[in-house]
Amino acid sequence: MTIRRASPADTDALRAMMATSNGYDRPAARAMIVGFAQTWSVPDGPQEVWLAEVAGAIVGFFALIPHGADQELDLFFTANDAQGTGVGRRLFQALAERARALGASCVVISSNPEAAGFYRRMGAIDVGVTPPGDGIAWERPKLKLSLC
Repeated sequence: MTIRRASPADTDALRAMMATSNGYDRPAARAMIVGFAQTWSVPDGPQEVWLAEVAGAIVGFFALIPHGADQELDLFFTANDAQGTGVGRRLFQALAERARALGASCVVISSNPEAAGFYRRMGAIDVGVTPPGDGIAWERPKLKLSLC
C-alpha cells in the first residue's frame, strides 16, 4: 500500500468513495454525504488530504485540518471492498504520523456514529458529543486521539 498526498486530479475518485460509502446507510445520512460529495474537492490551503493506493487503485483517504495547535480529522473513508483488510488501520496510523509531523499532540474526531467503534479501536477516547450543525442533523461522538 502506498500513501500519498492527494491532488485535485483525485477529486472525482474521492467523491465517488464518499458517495457510495456503506457507512452512510440511514436515508438522512446517505442524502447528506451524497450532497456533500457532489461539491467537495481536494482543497488548497491548510487542510491536507492523503490517500492510500493498492495496485494503482485508491482504497482510502483522510483529511486533516488545523484545530488550534492540534489537528482535526475532517474526513476518513475506506473503500467498501477494502474494509476488514487492514487498510483502514494502516491509513489511520499514517494519519497519526502526519498529525505528529505537523506538531499536533492530539487529533480531534467528530465521528460518524457508525464509525466511532473503529476510532476507539485505534486508541481514540470519547470526550463528548458534537451537536448537529454544518449540514449534519444528528449528534456525533466526539473523540480525541492522543499522540503523546
